[in-house]
Amino acid sequence: MSFEFIKLYLEWLRKTPNEIWSRRQAEFINALLENAVNFPLSKEEYLRIKERARKLKGGKRI
Repeated sequence: MSFEFIKLYLEWLRKTPNEIWSRRQAEFINALLENAVNFPLSKEEYLRIKERARKLKGGKRI
């Protein structure tokens, strides 16, 4: 994420009424939760892939 994006987002937050900001935040969170159901990997499979990738990178966290 670029610093410029963060500045633009903060500017939007400051000028946007709470009702609008809250509604958009709720829509975003709900979309994430709905999409999580469609994720093709189980938690265990995902963690196994992350661990394997970490080992391939020489133990560095990814």
